[in-house]
Amino acid sequence: MLSLLNRLSFKQKLFLFASLPMFILVVFAVLHSISLFKQYQSASANALTTQVTLGVENVIFELQKERGLSAGYLSSGGKKFATELQQQWQTTDQALQNLAHNSSLKNVIQTSQDDYPLMIALQERIDRSSAERKRLTQFRRQVLNLDNSQYFNYYSQLNQKLINFASQLRLKSEDSYLVMIQADLVNTLKIQELAGQERGLVNQLLAAPTINLDSYGAILSISNQLNNSINNARLLMTKDNRTKLNAFLNSPEQQEIQALRQKLQQQVGLIKHARIISDLMGHQGLMHDFYRSVTSAKQTDNMSFEQHYAELGIALTEIKRKQNLTEHQLQLIAALERTVDRYSQHLQQIKSTQQPFLSTTTIVDEYTAMHQALQRLQNQTPVISSAHWWSMASAGIELLHQMNIQLTEKIARQSDIEKQQILYSLYINLLTGILFFYIIFILGKYIGNSLINSITVIVRDVEKMAKDPNLQLKIEIKGNDELAQISTALNQMLSERTLAQISLQQASAVFEHSAEGIMVTDADNRIELVNPAFTKITGYNLEDVKGHKPSILSSNHHHPQFYRQLWQSLADTNHWEGEIWNKRKDGNVYPEYLSITAVKNAQGDICQHIGLFLDVSNHKQYEQDLWYKTNYDSLTKLPNRHLFSSRLQHAIDTASQHQSQIAVFLIDLDRFKFINELHGHAAGNKILKQSAMRLEAVLGPKDSIARIGGDEFAIISPQHNTTETAEHLAQKLTEVLGQPIKLDAIESNISASIGVSFYPEDGQDIETLLRNSETAMYQAKRDGRAHFQYFSPEMNVEMLARMRLEQRLRKAVKQSEFYLEYQPVVDMQRGTVASVEALIRWRDPEFGIISPTLFIPIAEEAGLIESLGEWILNQALTDLALWHSQGHMLKVAINVSGRQCINSNGRSFYQILKQALAHHCIAPHYLHVEITESMLIEDKPYSLQILNSIRQLGIDIYLDDFGTGYSALSYLNQFPISVIKIDKSFIDNATVNQSDAKLVKAIVMMGQSLEMPLVAEGIETEEQWDFLQALGCDYAQGYLMSKPLSSEKLLTFLENETAINRIINRKALSYVVN
Repeated sequence: MLSLLNRLSFKQKLFLFASLPMFILVVFAVLHSISLFKQYQSASANALTTQVTLGVENVIFELQKERGLSAGYLSSGGKKFATELQQQWQTTDQALQNLAHNSSLKNVIQTSQDDYPLMIALQERIDRSSAERKRLTQFRRQVLNLDNSQYFNYYSQLNQKLINFASQLRLKSEDSYLVMIQADLVNTLKIQELAGQERGLVNQLLAAPTINLDSYGAILSISNQLNNSINNARLLMTKDNRTKLNAFLNSPEQQEIQALRQKLQQQVGLIKHARIISDLMGHQGLMHDFYRSVTSAKQTDNMSFEQHYAELGIALTEIKRKQNLTEHQLQLIAALERTVDRYSQHLQQIKSTQQPFLSTTTIVDEYTAMHQALQRLQNQTPVISSAHWWSMASAGIELLHQMNIQLTEKIARQSDIEKQQILYSLYINLLTGILFFYIIFILGKYIGNSLINSITVIVRDVEKMAKDPNLQLKIEIKGNDELAQISTALNQMLSERTLAQISLQQASAVFEHSAEGIMVTDADNRIELVNPAFTKITGYNLEDVKGHKPSILSSNHHHPQFYRQLWQSLADTNHWEGEIWNKRKDGNVYPEYLSITAVKNAQGDICQHIGLFLDVSNHKQYEQDLWYKTNYDSLTKLPNRHLFSSRLQHAIDTASQHQSQIAVFLIDLDRFKFINELHGHAAGNKILKQSAMRLEAVLGPKDSIARIGGDEFAIISPQHNTTETAEHLAQKLTEVLGQPIKLDAIESNISASIGVSFYPEDGQDIETLLRNSETAMYQAKRDGRAHFQYFSPEMNVEMLARMRLEQRLRKAVKQSEFYLEYQPVVDMQRGTVASVEALIRWRDPEFGIISPTLFIPIAEEAGLIESLGEWILNQALTDLALWHSQGHMLKVAINVSGRQCINSNGRSFYQILKQALAHHCIAPHYLHVEITESMLIEDKPYSLQILNSIRQLGIDIYLDDFGTGYSALSYLNQFPISVIKIDKSFIDNATVNQSDAKLVKAIVMMGQSLEMPLVAEGIETEEQWDFLQALGCDYAQGYLMSKPLSSEKLLTFLENETAINRIINRKALSYVVN
């Protein structure tokens, strides 16, 4: 074989090698064409199958209508649907005839010879068709004679056979989408069949004179199957068909059908309840127990009567709850209730007096009436017209039928598309084959000529190089024979020479353009060569350093030992690298990273040194900048938490060695977040800078300060070995931070809360000392801010409890565990409720009711008071709208903290109030806002602005707990205060303590002089009422009148106002006596 190939020319070899793949491609093309032809035959068969399927669908649809009309005809005893049924018989016969004479059916059988099971199934179906038609005729005669009880099952079985027949007409296609559409068609046919069964059974039920409960059970079963089929179809259908099915289910026809189902279900439920009542009244029921109790004195009979009496009461109550009961049905139920009650009364009369409560005639009459009422409730005429049901159900099934036809037509269109695509593929396959052979011929001819020409070129180039040895040529290599090997050897020789030249050029480019300085010395370590980067870094050019030793660059920065180790490393490893400080030509010293390599000759002697170095000055500066940013705060220029931790650890280590003490101060600015949100971050930054400067000014030389958080500073003070010295420093810190800070034209008062812990008593590591200082700091905040606290172990327990309460509070806000109670405010002169105060309550699932005095401060610190306050506002207005709708035109007061008045999420408190009043349709004068004295002095200009905006809205402002704070009389004139509330602490002892009595009198006189109404809080005794009423106090609030009440209990209180009337009546009586 090889010898034969060797004898062939290049052209012959080329033709032979090209023929083999061409032959293989021809075989594949023929096989592919055969496959496409079979697919075309399958697509043609699919088109025929679709035509047969349409005929089957029409027969199923008509048989379903015939079954439903037969059900109505039989159930009505032949009185209904007679004409419609006979017309439907003709329509069904026509559909069967069209299917039997469908030419596509015979063609499907002929094209299904390769699918033997399908062909047998089709032939059997045709053979049985005539027998089925005869049997159908027999069933029709029996239906006409009203003596057929199996008609419904027959029709259903016949339809199921047709559905199975349709599913056997499966498509032969590789198009998965087409197969899925056929599966969707079978599923919708099943849905249509179940809907038809439901239509027939319900029509049978409605066509009867009265409702038959036994028939309703079959309806429920079919309905469940229908729902299951719909759900399964939704899961398996394609997206577009699922959309069509959903549109059908949401159509007006289906909505009406669903309404009719519910109406029928309600009537059936009423009949079932009537049967239950009948069972409880009849045999072994109430009547039986009554007669046994009358004729015997057994306790068991009485107990049985009482049990049945109770069960009847429940049953009658439940039946009355049914919707859509007619007036007549309600009268029947009421008559049953009266009869049952009279039996019970009669039995009780017999037990107590031994005399019958009713006469025997009356008992018999009432039993007869009760029996008739029960019969009417159990034997009800259908509330739905069978004709209406038939019309609506048929419309729904018609929609399903149209959907099935659309699916079938879609399959037909898709099959036609598939046929066209297959024909197109056949044509493309033929044209591609012809084009391929043409291209192969042209390419073969071109490649053959090219190979011959290449060989000629190689011979010619070799002859040229033989004549001229200095000539360098690149010979093109083609083939793998001896000539190609010669060409390869020549090309390798030329390539090696070219590569050597390229490598030299690359090395020169690297040397010239490298960013690293390069210096080459000889065997005596004298400089021979430097690159441009060397000149750029050092300032020396080659003429300046050539012949000199590298020591010309020495900066005298390193010890001689450094250089001895450098040369020793070169001697041992031929290499050294590291950081070194050298000097430039201008005298500047700079750091560089240097790498030196010793080059040895073949004898192992050093012949050169090559040094590569890089200026790292910028990197050094970057490291310094990075260290500063890592350890210092950019705003205050103080050490940050990272450097503070290092210094504290150093202080701890030092104190441990010398057995000394360290004081750690944690300082948190009070109200900083409030001021930051109020005046902006620029003002907050200014406060932080000034606070840092003030703190630094009072520290000693050994003290260390740092900013470790947003508004938190920490101080390490190792010299304070006693509590007294630490206390002195804490006082100084408190004083300097308590001084006002001027923000532009406004002075802002800010203070600080300080926590102090000691090493080693309160902790022996950084984390413990800081945590304990923080615990003490929070304790200082809880105690009123603007002072300091020493840490004690008990604080951890309190802090843990507070943290747990805060966690529960956050959860409570999310889960709405709050509710409101309202305490009435009474007009002391008229004795009427003028308004109520909304008081929030928290019912924790685990700990029960939690006092507002515990969770309100935590809500303010945790930032929850805004959302909680907005909830209180809306809930109070919701309840107020309800009271107004019931005729109680009350006013409601809500408590507002200063934090709520800050803009929250871009909304001012004024906007929140305005939107809430508009949302609940409440006039502004029905709402009061209660504020504390602290809000007046915290930020006077801003507070005045907020309160004026609230007052302009039409809302009265109450000053709560007057007398307990620091407000001056001038504040009452400057701020838009409407009402003053006297704190309960003054009221408690006003009747027994002269000082408190005088103070209360002074407050009342002051309010009267300012023409401000007064509200006395916490009145618990009638003596306190009399005392304040005599002074001329306007309003009263306290447990004497009412404790805080829920919205529902408040309505009851308003209806009678017992406590208030008692006080007024007592006063009136005392006037009469006197």
